[in-house]
Amino acid sequence: MTGNRAAGPAARRAERDGHLLALRSLSALQPRHPLERSLAAIEALGAQESHRFLDSLRMRSLVARRLAAVESAHPAVRACAQALAPKVARLRHMHDVLDDNLKRLEQLAIRLGVELFGGKGISAHATYTDRSARDFNDLDLFVRTRADATALSRVLRHELGFRYQKYELPWFKLDPSDGMLYGQIALVAPDGSPDLVNADIHFGDYSVRHCGRLDITGMYTGGAPGLRMVPAEENLACIVNNAAGDYFVTAKDTNDLLMALSLPGFDADRFAGLLRSSHLAGFFGFVARTLEASSVLTAEQRGRLAAIPTPRTAEPAPRPDAPDWNRRCAGTALHAFATRRADGIVPAVRVAADAFGYYRRHLKLELAPGGRQSPVRPFALNPWTCVRLVPVDLAVALLDEGTAGGRPATLPERRSFVGTGTDVERIDTPAGMYVRVEEEFFVATVLYRLDPRLVRQAAAAAAAAPAPAR
Repeated sequence: MTGNRAAGPAARRAERDGHLLALRSLSALQPRHPLERSLAAIEALGAQESHRFLDSLRMRSLVARRLAAVESAHPAVRACAQALAPKVARLRHMHDVLDDNLKRLEQLAIRLGVELFGGKGISAHATYTDRSARDFNDLDLFVRTRADATALSRVLRHELGFRYQKYELPWFKLDPSDGMLYGQIALVAPDGSPDLVNADIHFGDYSVRHCGRLDITGMYTGGAPGLRMVPAEENLACIVNNAAGDYFVTAKDTNDLLMALSLPGFDADRFAGLLRSSHLAGFFGFVARTLEASSVLTAEQRGRLAAIPTPRTAEPAPRPDAPDWNRRCAGTALHAFATRRADGIVPAVRVAADAFGYYRRHLKLELAPGGRQSPVRPFALNPWTCVRLVPVDLAVALLDEGTAGGRPATLPERRSFVGTGTDVERIDTPAGMYVRVEEEFFVATVLYRLDPRLVRQAAAAAAAAPAPAR
């Protein structure tokens, strides 16, 4: 009896995992299971769980199309399709307006003299035989320098009404080993402009998890200004990195891998080199095995996949059904140790501990209670310190009536430039740091807690600064 009871939960888990795999197959471009098996999985799991899982796999348009092609009397199948419908309609509109958005960006790049690359979703989208099957949420744009990113952001905000993403603040890192300044500016399209698509502007190199870099700067060749796509090898490495960051493998990830393997000119050795240098080869093994479990590969696709090394890794396997916070923290800490191992055991352990502590936090932008009275130690700039830039108006909005009034006390400042040139300046005070990027001021944070004194001082500096050039 004891053995039967012990086997019961295991058998139920195995049955559920089989249903989830059938739903992954439903989301696959080359499905391993017949459609009938996927429909049976929806019936077994129910509409709510099936919709949640299919939504997390991010192939909504493809799944909705397949469900619409069958007539099912089972209410769970119909309810699942209905639950997907609102997002599918929005995604269909994004597909419709994509070309216009890309043409607009091409014109802006030429006007600004910027070599602009489209990456991640829109670069992968271009590799699909049926592009309507590849959904995307925003436009990921890559430029060589912070100055290029600022110029593009300024035009999008001032001329088209884009604004900073409140829940994904601009950020940067600095790598002292080569002076590389890299980061991201996430912008939201204005309300009332449904034909404009949100944009994420990446500059410099591409950050890997807590403290790594992908080393994709070789794609910036100094070519003519304009828009082109990130090469397939670099783009797929970015996609693997995103999956590793989320610690969950979506069907969109595995389908993007499949389409890359289908490209005649795909350089498996170059892609493997990017994974190896960024310590992502182990996690890529999880992506590859998920692809093989959910999809039927051609002989050519299998051969190319086999040519990409997937070494064993100490990182825990991602859960098959949802992201897992604890596994993400553990995997990120192990990756941080591997990334910094060449610095020595003790430095690598310190960075790994920093990664574990940082990723355990649920970050929320807020004021430090009562303001800090003891001096804040200035933080060092390095690949494991992500400096978030809080727009001054967003920071000021956090001040309540009790902290907003009165003339701000002047805090002593120590100013220094970040990277080469004088366009990015850090201003350290006893209450924290704020940053000037060209003519614009931001409150800087790593842990998302702001001292009210720092907010008031940054607001005063911004008010006294010359108006930004248009």
